[in-house]
Amino acid sequence: MTVLWMFLTAAVALLYARSIIIWTFVAYVVGPWALLIVLLGVKKGAWERRLTAVKAFQEEIQKVTTPKEYQDFNTVDDLMKQLDNK
Repeated sequence: MTVLWMFLTAAVALLYARSIIIWTFVAYVVGPWALLIVLLGVKKGAWERRLTAVKAFQEEIQKVTTPKEYQDFNTVDDLMKQLDNK
């Protein structure tokens, strides 16, 4: 039964943007009361922060991996014109 409370608490913690590992451990120690605490807690605005952090990370990866000669083009013809000039 403890495993069920741990799983449910982890799922709710994920939905409420809380730390899954911490709340799973709390559910292991406390039991169903941890699920109640997570459900009654206020939702944090962490999803927005996580999404903006992921988007910023993707942009950084794209800047690093994309060669400079391939950056400003919209179509294949634009790319070919850029490459012909060099």
